Amino acid sequence: MADWLKIKSEYVSGSISYRKLAEKYGVSFPTLRDKASREGWTALREGQRNKVLAKTLQKTADVVANKEAGRISRILSTADTLLARIEQAADQLDTHIVTNKTRTKEVKYNGKNKPVKEIISEIETKDIAPGPIDRQGLQQVTAALKNIRDTVQSIEAQGKAQESESDNLFEAISEAVKK
Repeated sequence: MADWLKIKSEYVSGSISYRKLAEKYGVSFPTLRDKASREGWTALREGQRNKVLAKTLQKTADVVANKEAGRISRILSTADTLLARIEQAADQLDTHIVTNKTRTKEVKYNGKNKPVKEIISEIETKDIAPGPIDRQGLQQVTAALKNIRDTVQSIEAQGKAQESESDNLFEAISEAVKK
């Protein structure tokens, strides 16, 4: 006697035809076809394929989403770091570094009032002094802010495009599975 549960399970979870199943298990093709028709094996197979497809798509979407989330996180972190530097630079636009150098010369003499050794030392100090706003620096800060804005807008646009891509991918895979 044929193990109908095993035959049905193999048909539903695989891609084998009724005719090949009948040959494999030694049952007549018309008997197998009639039993499968009565029990709705084709619908069960389609349901199984849809479940597998849904799980596959979900796992694929999770992998892609995690990768993209990490990328976006790195971009935003870098943008935050850059923004902090821009704020610091903006605070310094009206200050200037003034460098002062002091040079001293020391001459050592011997007992006969003849120079024996010359020691020259230099001390450099830097001070911050107020002054007019650095226009070139202001332009650079403005350009950096625009770049951050463009990056964030690009990330948002990519997110929308990926949602559309995911929908198209799901439809393409669904069509491929149906064929």
